[in-house]
Amino acid sequence: MNESRDSLVRFALIGALLFSAVAAPSAMAAAANAGIEPIEEVVVVGSRRAARSGTQTAVPVDVLTAEDMNNQGSSDMDDMLRNLLPSYNVTRQPISDAATLTRPANMRGLSPDNILILVNGKRRHRASVIAELGGSLAAGSQGPDLSMMPALAIERVEVLRDGASAQYGSDAIAGVINYVLKDNPTGLTVEGKYGETYEESESTKLLAANIGMPLGENGFANATLQWTDTEPTSRSLQRSDAAGLIATGNDAVRQPYAQIWGAPEVKDDWAFFFNSGIELNDNQEIYAFGNYGTRKVDGGFFFRNPNNRSGVFTSGAAAWDENGNGINDDDNEISLRAIMDTAMVGQGGLSNCPAVPTPGGSTYDGFNGSAYQQANPGCFIFNSWDEGGFTPQFGGKIQDISALVGIKGNLDNGLEYDVSISLGQNWSEYAINNTLNPSFGPSSPRDFNLGEYLQLEQNYNIDMVYPLKVDFLASDLNVAFGGEYRVEQFEINQGPEASWKAGPYAFQGSNGLTYDGNVLYDVNDDGTNDLVFTDGLALAGMSIGANGFAGFSPAQVGSWDRANWAFYTDLEADIVENWTVGIAGRYESYDDFGSTVNGKISTRWQMTPNIAFRGSAGTGFRAPTPGQSNVTKVSTITVNGVLQQRGQIPPDNPLAQVFGGEALKEETAYNVGWGMVWDVTDTLNLTIDGYWIEMKDRISQTGTIDIGDEDINDYPRLVDQCGTAISVPQCLQDIGVPGAADLSSISFYTNDFGTTTTGVDIVGTYVHDWDRYGITNFTAAWNYTKTKVDKAGEEVSRERVAELEHYNPRNRGIFTINHLLGDFRAMVRVSYYDEWVNAADTSDDPNTIQPDGSVNNKDYKLDCTVDFNAPYFDKCYGDEWIVDAEVGYTLNERYTVTLGAQNLLNQSGPKDKDNDDGSIGSGNKYDTSTPFGFDGGLWYVRLRADFN
Repeated sequence: MNESRDSLVRFALIGALLFSAVAAPSAMAAAANAGIEPIEEVVVVGSRRAARSGTQTAVPVDVLTAEDMNNQGSSDMDDMLRNLLPSYNVTRQPISDAATLTRPANMRGLSPDNILILVNGKRRHRASVIAELGGSLAAGSQGPDLSMMPALAIERVEVLRDGASAQYGSDAIAGVINYVLKDNPTGLTVEGKYGETYEESESTKLLAANIGMPLGENGFANATLQWTDTEPTSRSLQRSDAAGLIATGNDAVRQPYAQIWGAPEVKDDWAFFFNSGIELNDNQEIYAFGNYGTRKVDGGFFFRNPNNRSGVFTSGAAAWDENGNGINDDDNEISLRAIMDTAMVGQGGLSNCPAVPTPGGSTYDGFNGSAYQQANPGCFIFNSWDEGGFTPQFGGKIQDISALVGIKGNLDNGLEYDVSISLGQNWSEYAINNTLNPSFGPSSPRDFNLGEYLQLEQNYNIDMVYPLKVDFLASDLNVAFGGEYRVEQFEINQGPEASWKAGPYAFQGSNGLTYDGNVLYDVNDDGTNDLVFTDGLALAGMSIGANGFAGFSPAQVGSWDRANWAFYTDLEADIVENWTVGIAGRYESYDDFGSTVNGKISTRWQMTPNIAFRGSAGTGFRAPTPGQSNVTKVSTITVNGVLQQRGQIPPDNPLAQVFGGEALKEETAYNVGWGMVWDVTDTLNLTIDGYWIEMKDRISQTGTIDIGDEDINDYPRLVDQCGTAISVPQCLQDIGVPGAADLSSISFYTNDFGTTTTGVDIVGTYVHDWDRYGITNFTAAWNYTKTKVDKAGEEVSRERVAELEHYNPRNRGIFTINHLLGDFRAMVRVSYYDEWVNAADTSDDPNTIQPDGSVNNKDYKLDCTVDFNAPYFDKCYGDEWIVDAEVGYTLNERYTVTLGAQNLLNQSGPKDKDNDDGSIGSGNKYDTSTPFGFDGGLWYVRLRADFN
């Protein structure tokens, strides 16, 4: 978007906001609201006692209305929640493998799979995506995919900010989010939205419709269909190495950016939800709801430099003396380009293909791969395909489907029952394009399907509630009890052979194929290539699998399932008038790691008509998913700006066990919450809630564990499997990880750390009636969350420990003003983000070294001083304020047009501190850890029609 149009949009929006605030009262007097009637929503979560509002429960429950969800610039559910809940955090995930497809979010400083997601009070299935690279708080998590939820389908969202495993089972440690679907039996709403970013005019488009229909005389069917299309964004700079290649004459390098940093392209994004019910009689109802959704995602990836990408463009090294004779001199070796001999592949002996040294990453020496092949028939080099290197594109397709049917009612004796059966499935198919399987040489494809993940869940529930009369209590004793049987299955399906198989050029060197002594290298710097003796130097062993993300091989595929059953009871009553006590207990048994028992006690005391105190204490747990326990894959990461291949392996893999890995067990948690509700006046309300969460045996990914230089003789378990004449990475490949021979590091899931999280939530609401000037709703929400790592095994990296404590802003605030004036509406939302840290992945922090030489990374110390001569520094960033705004006008109580801006003042976040020395590194303009994203401002127009 050009600067003049950018300014025009902001000017128009600010002008409209001012107009709506000072519009002539006479024009609106007839339509002005006559009074204020606060409505307390009855909530489902937090208490199984009937007719409880969010402020009447013994634990804090936020209620987000349909208007809250719809009146935003973003169409992504995670972004919507972040904009409304200060304890909810989600970041953009560029170049993060599967986390680019399904973004992981966290609440109250805990991981995505510590949040239980419900729809109409029923457990929702998790996504098939495992976010290995989802940021330190979310890395390795496997939570539900909230992006499949269309906002127009939602009546309200209930957010329970309290541990609730004793009531709802696994995952409910950070809290519970319950989506209540619309149940209107009539009406049609149609909505369209178009928006563009300020900086580059990247567009986002949305079309949605919701319809309510009667089912007979006593039933309803409500359906929502949504389509969105989001163009990719780019907030990139040209990488330093790519810029160097261009400057020295390589005009084949992609411009303006060899590597793109930004939001991925999302297309064919369809989401459908339905909700239905039929009253069979006065005491019984059958119901059903479900969804279908699908989308395609295409994101960026790391640049493959034509001068130094090992296993693709380079392989091996050699040294020469001043006379051009080959010598053994490791300190003065020159890297060689990766040459393949198509005439002698699979054979030993001497190759006629001359060796070609490479000058390194950022200098173009004039080498031309096509000319080399023409001069040397039968010799192949990938530079002939990509003289300027290449950048893969990673993406995939997500498909999500669920259905639930149930029957509920009440008996004459007052017993209420609810029996339901549900099935949920999430499927992800991965693809990487514009890359190659180097081991296939000239027969390699360029585009690859990689295989599939599948998550399948079945839930069978029976829930009952009975009000028991007890004489000595001030109310009936609400007795809730029930059972659940759940089957969870995770499946990995094989990719096409070319995506994972070792082609014929993987073993040139190990088969004994060597150069014959011809090396194209200007030893004497006289402008001519010289004949150099190399003494049997082996030809390249080319990388195996689709470069960047190898496909799923037969050794990786499989299906793993787990069944568990549970029984719970939940008691609640008023002990005396104005004092409520609740006690809940749950027994849950898993067929893979045993059973767990959890309990909770909660209380609420209405001290005065306007002031109440509440609190809770309990235990919680989260079971490891079958996916976390069994997934294996290879991906590309950067470590301190260096491109590396990392292998994700199961925790019970022999190599993982060498570094402390073992079969996963459940996480355990202890929760304590306390707070108060103060109705200061009829229109002013304040809630303050503190919390303390201690977690033990937390499941997360280890940091990056270097294995490239490890001696296999130091690991007897590996020697037993692979022998001694082999490297650690090669052993890993031999026991089932394709492409592992190229690995420099591994990671796996571990229970080996514990944390304590403390925090406080403050929420204030105020409604003021200005008479004929309209009504204003003020909301202020503040969250403080601090996490302390209490214990961390040696394999848990410094980066992960530091970011568990500092990656999220400790303080976040959201301040919202909604003003209604007849048919006009205006909203301003101001969000505050405290400082945060993108920590260094380093082993050079002296504070982590113990007197006995061992490592304890929880003893790290942050070093925020940007010093490029130091071994490392942490990237520490200051606080930021973000402003959202929108104005709307409704015509004839049916048609509404809204003009808005998300990030009105175009805050793009901080520039990446890695670039402060003038170098650009990987090409990211802004730090990707920015908690509010780095795409800057977005303006949008929304049109809506309501037909009742």
